Amino acid sequence: MRKLRGKDVQITHGLGNSLAEIDALPADLREPFGKELAEFLDGLVSHYILDDGKLVVAHAGMKAEMQGRGSGKVRDFALYGETTGETDEFGLPMRFNWAAEYRGQAMVVYGHTPVPEPEWLNRTVNIDTGCVFGGKLTALRYPEKEFVSVPACRTYCEPARPAPSFPPSTRPPR
Repeated sequence: MRKLRGKDVQITHGLGNSLAEIDALPADLREPFGKELAEFLDGLVSHYILDDGKLVVAHAGMKAEMQGRGSGKVRDFALYGETTGETDEFGLPMRFNWAAEYRGQAMVVYGHTPVPEPEWLNRTVNIDTGCVFGGKLTALRYPEKEFVSVPACRTYCEPARPAPSFPPSTRPPR
């Protein structure tokens, strides 16, 4: 969204591919599509609160004190998590493990950081099982707390840092 609005951003994690697809559009469609896409992205909610506040769903997580609030800080946390300001040897941001400190009442379902299997920690669960890297696409059945996973059809993107070990996909190609 920021790039579509003319901001200078670091182009990582597949953003280059998305921008190339937009740039490949015919000139008469490119600008209106970019504006419409930026408005659509800006209109998305940062996180969902479900089941009378018992369940929170956000892309990269949501601290208890941020749940139900709307601000740039809350949105950034929901999308990217909390970073230390440093980068690792692969040039990727180093992140604080917010879930290790979580003590909220709501169960928080999130992803953003791929793991080989869903991981529970302090009423939070990371369900990002690396589909884009050839792992699985995982969902949580709620309130049963059961996982449903399907293997990736293929590896869609090679990770910038070594990804957790994902078994090769056994799903037939489409």
